[in-house]
Amino acid sequence: MPITRSAFQRYRLIDEIISRYPRQFSKQKLFELCQDKCGIRSMSSLEKDIQRLREDHDAPIAYCKRHNGYYYTNPQFRLLRLMLSPDDMEALDYAREVLAATQGASVADELTNALQKVRQSLDIIREVKTDALTRRIVYVEERVLGGNRHYVPMLIRAINQNRQIQFRYTKHETADGSITIEMPKLRSLHPILLREVADSWYVIGYDEATGKERTFAFDRMSDLTLTDNSCAVPPAVLTNVSELFEHIYGITDSSGPVEEVVLSFSPLFGRYVKAKPIHQTQEVVSDTETECIVRLRLAPNRDLLMHLRSYGDHLKVLEPASLVAEMKASLTAALERY
Repeated sequence: MPITRSAFQRYRLIDEIISRYPRQFSKQKLFELCQDKCGIRSMSSLEKDIQRLREDHDAPIAYCKRHNGYYYTNPQFRLLRLMLSPDDMEALDYAREVLAATQGASVADELTNALQKVRQSLDIIREVKTDALTRRIVYVEERVLGGNRHYVPMLIRAINQNRQIQFRYTKHETADGSITIEMPKLRSLHPILLREVADSWYVIGYDEATGKERTFAFDRMSDLTLTDNSCAVPPAVLTNVSELFEHIYGITDSSGPVEEVVLSFSPLFGRYVKAKPIHQTQEVVSDTETECIVRLRLAPNRDLLMHLRSYGDHLKVLEPASLVAEMKASLTAALERY
């Protein structure tokens, strides 16, 4: 049976009183408070509410005759940890559909510990609705989500608890850039931060064997475990990782310096780039009827080159000369495949 707004308000008040003042409110005092704040009409209505909380929502409510008051047999239980208002609930109910469509149905199952409070509330939120949607009003592109997203909560736990991790990793590319598939190697890492790029997840951490920071893609990891060994990351590595993405596009590192990247777009694509900047360092240098020129402060890398290629003939790279040469070579190689 759907929960009405008035019933929800009563449930929230009962939960708040029992969790905050165990055994201090007798049934009569609890009834008087609900009568004053929620307009409950009779003692039997209060008893029915408590029974519904027990049966429908597994509320561990018990009554202590000795102390003449209600209490939770599980002191950690909270019916609504977030104490959401009815307006909040309606907004979240609609937002939940958008979240599932844009981030995937599995998102609610990730970060299990961190989202426990939200899910507990959403169980009730789903039922607090006036009229169901009669037509779909939000259409979004379905996304193909990166693999091993269930590693997110484990790695957050490892970082928060300052614990090293072990995992097996499959490397697809050799040092000279050629492609190969090798057997997964067992690796250890001092995790520092997580990064999501284009629906794929990565962990960046300190590799004690090389003395440097390393980046690993979730979809190539397997057999992830948390060890009992504490992380010990050199301060210089922590500083470098914290600044790593200030001048990097995407996830791949760059061996080159930070440079001024100057790009010339067609007027149409210039409007797109102004509306959705390529990077936070982007600034518009010139915007005319014939072209839009923007400047970024980046260390050119493979991810940037791949992104710039996606603009096709609507883009011309002006600076730096090294990136111009890379762009020409990449486009020539692509053309030679036809």
